[in-house]
Amino acid sequence: MLGVRLTSASHLEIEPTDDPIDYVNYEIDVPMAAKRAFENRPELALARYEIERQEVELRFAKNSRLPQLDLQASFGQRGNRGKGVFIEGFGGGRDSFGTTTGKNFGDSFKDIDSGKGGEDLTVGAVFSIPLGNVAGRHGVSRQTLELRRAKTQLLRLRQDIILEVRDRARNLASAQEGIEAAERRRLAAAEQLRAERVRLEYGESTPFNVLLKEEDLVEAENEKIGALQLYRTSVVDLNRAQGTILKRRNIVVDEAAVLR
Repeated sequence: MLGVRLTSASHLEIEPTDDPIDYVNYEIDVPMAAKRAFENRPELALARYEIERQEVELRFAKNSRLPQLDLQASFGQRGNRGKGVFIEGFGGGRDSFGTTTGKNFGDSFKDIDSGKGGEDLTVGAVFSIPLGNVAGRHGVSRQTLELRRAKTQLLRLRQDIILEVRDRARNLASAQEGIEAAERRRLAAAEQLRAERVRLEYGESTPFNVLLKEEDLVEAENEKIGALQLYRTSVVDLNRAQGTILKRRNIVVDEAAVLR
């Protein structure tokens, strides 16, 4: 930004880093381009991840139909000298040893706190066999369909990418041929203009005819500019189809993220 230094008399000169009329004549290899697309397109990575996730879900659904064995264990402590509970209005109570009580659990809590209480350890197992298990069978069927859908989605995506790469490669090849044709027309128009100016010098032509030849040259140059623009657009489209547009521009996402 020039800011206050920009005036009506300011003269700006732009120096492009790339020559607008230069271009690279690519040797297009469609199978190799499709291979690069399979390696770099993020959609394929997501589709493969979805297949892996559905495979895990299917294994889980199949395991839910199997018999189940659950191990259970518990550990605790109890007091040795607990004195039961005295409930007013009922004439007293009896503890677990048959002694008359009128106190609280204070002694039992003291034993637990001091580690003098008894220890209870319980270990067991529960073995269950699902009968019918309609929900489990339906779950397996549903996950099987989901896995098949994910694999079909991956196959369709690969086919779409192949068609896209072929279309972009065909457009690039056509654009390169268009540049060559436009350059031939421009050279022919420039030669015709030169010859017409020579005839004008010898009085064999008129300024009007020279003007017509100049217009033909301008039209041919505009056609070449359009062909170059189409070529560069086709190159970008092919790189996008291959998933290599960031690599072509030397852009690293992790490095560019800090610029946001």
